[in-house]
Amino acid sequence: MAVPSDITVRYATYVDVVQATPDERMERVRRGLPPAWLGQLAHDLRVPDRDLALYLGLNRATLRRRVVDEERLSTQESEGLMAMVSLAGQVIMACRQPSVERAIVADPLTWLGRWLRTPVTGAEGRPAPIQYMDVAEGRAVVAAWLAATLRPEGSP
Repeated sequence: MAVPSDITVRYATYVDVVQATPDERMERVRRGLPPAWLGQLAHDLRVPDRDLALYLGLNRATLRRRVVDEERLSTQESEGLMAMVSLAGQVIMACRQPSVERAIVADPLTWLGRWLRTPVTGAEGRPAPIQYMDVAEGRAVVAAWLAATLRPEGSP
């Protein structure tokens, strides 16, 4: 099943990020991401922006100040947001695979928002993936879990 073109247009920012080279993503993080990306991502994931900020380890007062002052996020603040935007892009790009569930293709970021807030199957007593997004090591774990979830059964 191909990704409907309206999905790639609607979510162009996420697709652009996931298609960028690692060097390009690192440069964006170093320059700082626009704080508006947090609000847009929260909206697309159907997660309250205050919750998303908390899970990414971002201070809400600082975010509000940056929006008012039209400042970019710091490098450290941008890292978690870039990781979450990259996850969103990965889900959107996965919709190009014929084996991806219809529920994902229908609304990839709503699906991702639910997935992030649902404890991982088979990981007894572990919190939901979104609770790992505040540190780099946790973000790597979540990316691996997501990749495994999106991979067709029996694929390496």
